[in-house]
Amino acid sequence: MRCDVIRTPDELRRMEPEWDALWRRAPGATPFQSPHWLLPWQEHFGGEELYTIVIHGDDGLTALAPLYIVRDDESDESLGLFLGTGVSDYLDALADGATAEEIVRVMGAADCQMWDLQQLRPSSPLLAPPAPEGWTASHEPMVPCPVLALGSGAELGSTHFRKKLRYYRRALERAGEVSYESASEENLDELLGALYELHAARWRARGQDGVLADAVIQRFHRDAARRMLGAGALRMHAIRLAGRIVAIFYGFAHQGTTYYYLSGYDPSLEKLSIGTLIVAQAVEQALAEGGQTFDFLRGAEEYKYAWGAEDRMNQRRMLIRG
Repeated sequence: MRCDVIRTPDELRRMEPEWDALWRRAPGATPFQSPHWLLPWQEHFGGEELYTIVIHGDDGLTALAPLYIVRDDESDESLGLFLGTGVSDYLDALADGATAEEIVRVMGAADCQMWDLQQLRPSSPLLAPPAPEGWTASHEPMVPCPVLALGSGAELGSTHFRKKLRYYRRALERAGEVSYESASEENLDELLGALYELHAARWRARGQDGVLADAVIQRFHRDAARRMLGAGALRMHAIRLAGRIVAIFYGFAHQGTTYYYLSGYDPSLEKLSIGTLIVAQAVEQALAEGGQTFDFLRGAEEYKYAWGAEDRMNQRRMLIRG
């Protein structure tokens, strides 16, 4: 077993083929651990001082921890984080128990005062290894992630909820011709443009900008969505009313789980529960693909539980030198 630390963006980009192969075979990996998400993040947001730990065995790459360090020159303080922090759910290393111990050991050898590992799932291999010598560890729950179990015979929401869903579909059809579509190479730019516009319209109605207002964020998502589409992991669906896109679902799928990242819809159609209808399209597509789980990601919004989702708590682990 050989352990190395990647310190430059060029080195990280050269890892992409091996990284992609590891991501595809690693049990429990999520879209947010893939190179198709994290390489665009590093390119658009920086990642400052890379400290990505890679472990190779006889058969090639066996573990990867996508990390970086932020330094404050004035205070001489340093903080280690995952690439993707801030815009990602489920951050983690692609590792098993044995390689996770080696990763934590190498983290302890870094010139870094604290590692703040956020948005770890309860199954994360990085929660178990003891702190390196000379370090202390703490860990705490973060926000809930409501998760909906799918599968044959699964009932989605209550009987009353399903009746309301049918009512809103009929009401939308009475408002004009309704059509549904999913992202492809040909329509991806149009769907992303509609997502930015509809998401902004929804938040403007609340007197806020929304998370997609920033131009850098938009460029990141254009890059990441195209890479995710090429990797077969993008799940982007749209509803058109009289030819106009009125709702967009933006998410991902990997290893039998669909992840609901963001959506946007025309606020003038809120009374027709257009937001619920676009989620229904995504849930039904996940079922058609044989998916086992629909993950609503961070946040305990009430509408998620109407589908029958149940909480799973993300975790945060901090390693502090001395």
